[in-house]
Amino acid sequence: MMSDYAENTYWISIAHLPRWTIERVNHMVIRVIHESGLRWNEFFELDKKGLREIFAFSDKELADLENVKKDLPRIAFIAEQLHNEGFQVIPLNSKDYPAVLKENLKTKGTPPVIYTFGRTGLLQEDALAIVGSRNAGDAALSFTDFISKKAVKDFKVVVSGFAKGVDKQALDSTLEAHGKSIIVLPQGVLTFQSGFKKYYEPIVSGDVLVFSTFFPQAGWEVGLAMARNTYIYGLAKEIYVAETDSSGGTWQGAMDGLTRHRSVYVRVPDVNEKNANLKLIDLGAIPVNAHGLPLEEMRVRQNTLFNDSENLTITNEPEAGYDTAERDIEKDILNLLQKDAYTTKEILLALRLNWDSRKLTNYLKKNPYVKTIAGKPNKFGLNKTINLSLFNNF
Repeated sequence: MMSDYAENTYWISIAHLPRWTIERVNHMVIRVIHESGLRWNEFFELDKKGLREIFAFSDKELADLENVKKDLPRIAFIAEQLHNEGFQVIPLNSKDYPAVLKENLKTKGTPPVIYTFGRTGLLQEDALAIVGSRNAGDAALSFTDFISKKAVKDFKVVVSGFAKGVDKQALDSTLEAHGKSIIVLPQGVLTFQSGFKKYYEPIVSGDVLVFSTFFPQAGWEVGLAMARNTYIYGLAKEIYVAETDSSGGTWQGAMDGLTRHRSVYVRVPDVNEKNANLKLIDLGAIPVNAHGLPLEEMRVRQNTLFNDSENLTITNEPEAGYDTAERDIEKDILNLLQKDAYTTKEILLALRLNWDSRKLTNYLKKNPYVKTIAGKPNKFGLNKTINLSLFNNF
């Protein structure tokens, strides 16, 4: 029987196959482990002919797997280091793997392996996530403090990233109230030594669990910090946004949550605040007050967003225009674009359109009233050069 770190060697190698998406790796895991009933050492003992006949791998996939075989000695050293230093390597098929992560992220986004340090039982407890800007204002930090301490009273684990601002406030407030927290890292667990020293006592006492999905030796980088937000949301049953800009990790994480039809609670900002909280609410997030309670009057704002007295009326429509249903959609789109510029994904969310991204993008680019704003990704706004007399009450 293989030792733990020997088996983990294979899991680590498979989980971080270069240029393979998570979904692609997970489909291979399903085929090898669940459908074929093989262990990884048995899988890697197969020659190219066997791999091709049983799993129908392409030449490129076979080459990738051959490179994994060659790299196994290096990964074995890392797996042994993790084992000796007390880290947990938890593969997808382990009983310790958090069910909530599978439920929230599905096959497309569930990481094949997670790395933890601390009491893994925290992964099985009810959790909520609190996210927000690194440069959050006082109102956002007060909100974070209140929600964190309320979570402790409700016996819930608080999940947050390890960054300045809202993340740090969530962690500090939770520990101050003698609660439990999961820190989701934007790096590998082997590069977090300073953090382990700082939070050694709550980790040892079982109040803090350190969590990562990235290669154990990966250092901090912007891309990982952005990707980390998906896992913060994935570990939680409730999601609270204290403050967000209209781009960045918090925004992308919230958008990902909304796309997955998660309930995302967003603090309604004070009138003098400059952030994108209201924009997120317009896209379907649930507005809450400073104590995290839903505000029904703001929900009414959402429901009437495209039916108020200032709806646009398009005149002089050419005979070859869209059919009635599409003209309604066009009206809704232009009403939305009065407020701000949006990406295709954001427009689909705001209008609950049953279209794919390509169809909407083509539609927007062909519409004379809409302009494309270049970026990563592109956004769409109202074409300010159009004749404003085309609209009523504009």
